Amino acid sequence: MAPGPLSPLAVEDLPQVAAIEALVFPEPLSLADLRRLWDDPATSYVGYRAGDRIAAYFGFQTSGPTAHVISNATHPDFRRQGLGGRVLQEAEPLARRRGARWFLGEVRVSNTAQLRVLHRIGWVEVGGCPAFFGNGEDAIVVWRCLP
Repeated sequence: MAPGPLSPLAVEDLPQVAAIEALVFPEPLSLADLRRLWDDPATSYVGYRAGDRIAAYFGFQTSGPTAHVISNATHPDFRRQGLGGRVLQEAEPLARRRGARWFLGEVRVSNTAQLRVLHRIGWVEVGGCPAFFGNGEDAIVVWRCLP
């Protein structure tokens, strides 16, 4: 089943988000972490559904002009459909409505697939952060000005 249109996620979706995090990230957010983020009014989560499954999602927190990326992931069953980049692009109007003027995020240096997606849709690398992640891996800081 092909994913439907982008829609806001609900608190009931957090277990699926946690499961996708566990599948795709070396240091996934736990359900408790996701719930803590969810309870912050600055947090937004949007995604694509295929039936009752979340195919891809994007979470960010808005603070002043910055929409800081929490995470962006596609379930492995739905990869190679362009959802990872599309969800970021389609979330731009929501971030703008929340007062953001740009997205800012950190990507593991080993996550070359994510970096390719970001470059393709207009994000730029603005710096690095040594040992940013809990396991000591460096991060590449990425940015995108919102249209």
